[in-house]
Amino acid sequence: MTTIFVIQNQHGHYLGKQQQWLDGRDRRLLFRTVHRDEAVNVIFEQSSKDIYLRAQPLECELDDSKQPIVKAGPPIPALAEPRDGDIAVAETAELAAADQLNLGQDDISAQ
Repeated sequence: MTTIFVIQNQHGHYLGKQQQWLDGRDRRLLFRTVHRDEAVNVIFEQSSKDIYLRAQPLECELDDSKQPIVKAGPPIPALAEPRDGDIAVAETAELAAADQLNLGQDDISAQ
């Protein structure tokens, strides 16, 4: 089997082809390269955007369908399913922001 390198961060997430962090469940979307130094360069570029990033090149094998064999990481919080309370809080925050904008425009109109 062929080996390749993927990039994994300190949270167990993998870098995708579109430079976003993924949990690794859909292995087709993962960034991959056959060259370790290319993976290190990508890590350097990513860490210059995010100083708290701790990533490493992870050597892994390809399966029969040419996809990297990786263990899926934890779910990404931003991509996790929203709960009912989360939606209500988000809607309330949006309404409050809209009210603030309307109040500011009313003050300008009065002048």
